[in-house]
Amino acid sequence: MRRSLLGVIVELCGSRQGAVAPTLALSLFGLIAAGGIAFDYARLAAMDTELQQAADQAALAAATQLDRAEGARDRAEAVIQGPVANRLAANLTRFSNDEAGTGVEIESVTFCSAFDDTNSDTEAACAPLDAGGGGGGGGGGGGAAADPDAEARFVIVRTELRTANYALTPIVGALAGTLHAEAVAGVESSICNIAPLFVCTDDANFPSSDDIGRGLLMKTGAQNSWFPGNYGFLDFGPGNPGVIDALLGHGLNGCLPIDESNTQPGNKNATDAINTRFDIYDGTGSTKNPSICAADGTGCPDENTGKDMTLTMTYTKSTARTVVVAPADDVACGATGGTVTYAQDFAISTDAKGFPRDTCHYATCTDENFGDGIWNYAAYMAANHPDAELGDVPSEDETPTRYEVYNWEVEHKDDVDASDRTLDPKQVGTTSVSPKNGPQQTTIWTYTKQCAFRQPKLASAATDPRRILPVVAASCAGLNGVETLGAFQAIRVFNVFLTEPSLQRTVPGVTDDKEIYGEVLGPAETFGGGTGFQYYSRAKPYLVR
Repeated sequence: MRRSLLGVIVELCGSRQGAVAPTLALSLFGLIAAGGIAFDYARLAAMDTELQQAADQAALAAATQLDRAEGARDRAEAVIQGPVANRLAANLTRFSNDEAGTGVEIESVTFCSAFDDTNSDTEAACAPLDAGGGGGGGGGGGGAAADPDAEARFVIVRTELRTANYALTPIVGALAGTLHAEAVAGVESSICNIAPLFVCTDDANFPSSDDIGRGLLMKTGAQNSWFPGNYGFLDFGPGNPGVIDALLGHGLNGCLPIDESNTQPGNKNATDAINTRFDIYDGTGSTKNPSICAADGTGCPDENTGKDMTLTMTYTKSTARTVVVAPADDVACGATGGTVTYAQDFAISTDAKGFPRDTCHYATCTDENFGDGIWNYAAYMAANHPDAELGDVPSEDETPTRYEVYNWEVEHKDDVDASDRTLDPKQVGTTSVSPKNGPQQTTIWTYTKQCAFRQPKLASAATDPRRILPVVAASCAGLNGVETLGAFQAIRVFNVFLTEPSLQRTVPGVTDDKEIYGEVLGPAETFGGGTGFQYYSRAKPYLVR
């Protein structure tokens, strides 16, 4: 059936087929633009996340190096900006498609002595490092400029600008997105497994290799005055009893944040606790308590307790009353059983030769509390080991350190020459007759001797080397009484070898029973060896923002 032209026109005008095509064509530009924006800005957001993660990781890595020692800032920069193989944090970007490659580089590193997180302006929140004033320099000097490495406690890291070139967004006029990221990190320091003791120094590198073997005379900070060589106690809690307990034991058990460890002024009770390491116990007579030595080593002496002190030994022998000549004096120091008894108190004796101090400490040391490491080795060996040769003690230097001699004595503790000594003159006491009447009367001969013991006599020796104290070296600038250790900067943990008990002495030099004398061994190491960093101190980096 044939349709008229008019009918065809009417049919076409009434048809709805293909009516959306114009609408779709008109909206296509908007749909493509929206999809392009979503795609490209998702890429930009992903790149922003990558850069922020890179900044965070770099800031944390840099903060781990802020140990307040020399070169801390250089090391912090090196671990995030140095050769890629040596970096602690080497991050990649997969969403940046500029020509800078996939590695994320650090544009700038800024160090702060403090950071005010309440200030939203990162630059203003950063307290700059002080370039002048404060401490630095040698072990006994002062007045040098502040050490920026010791002050650096926070780090601000900023990544380089990276670009995401848009694939579709240019349709709406945007060509690329450029971003960088910024992060702030600090380090929280803790001390672990140490004696509750700190010693002041204004040398940020103390102890160096040059300090090993030097005598160190540690004095209390009188009237809140703190100088290199002054010492104080750390209050691990609760107060003075906690200090004494830690000194009787092996120090802090576990770790404590530096900012939570308060200082505790020096006191005599604490040095009495240190003296237990020499087999010397506080109190007199019935109050003296060597039984404080426990199975875990708490309150126990070292295996080598040689010192400038003697213990009185007494024993008796009986003969017929008609015998007028004293019997043989053939009981040596160290004997036990029978009529042999020992006093419960060691007494200072000029005839007993303990480790001497640095020679300058009997006169005037240049650095006052810090010696020069020169001591009378020959006189010590002649008095204590007359049958030994001076070269018998192994040493890397011409003169061994006191600690090297101590170790040699421990190794040879079973040698007669290195054990107990009877000091001259031997004393024969008064005689008495017993019983007072009767044909069986005998004469009681009483002998008294002064004995020098290199090994513990009053208590059993501990298994750990108790004459080694791991203590904190700290910059005490600004210390005034009781403060947190973090407030005056803990530098590092170092080992001191205790050379003598803390006692009142008049010969050969006047000393106080609050003074502690020792020999510097160097940075602390664990008893099993190694650097000891994680054993004695912990540095935990954390993100600030």
